[in-house]
Amino acid sequence: MSNLLNEKAIKEAAYYIWKNAGCPENTSMSDWNAAIQQLTNASKNNSTLNSKKTSSCKTSSCKTTSLKKTLSKAVKSLKAAKKAK
Repeated sequence: MSNLLNEKAIKEAAYYIWKNAGCPENTSMSDWNAAIQQLTNASKNNSTLNSKKTSSCKTSSCKTTSLKKTLSKAVKSLKAAKKAK
């Protein structure tokens, strides 16, 4: 697991993936891996966008805050998808 992703975000994303799939049995590992993949992709997309902008975000705490916002948006997106179904 990437140190950029925290366990709480992965757990929450995996839960919504499982719920959206209809709560099937024995899918915990695949749901967990899908959550990691989705959050990683969201993080990469945000990094790509940020690298194209001129940013004053040079400190590690600033970058951590940006990543937390990205993960938060990814989780909110998963929640919205759940509500839409």
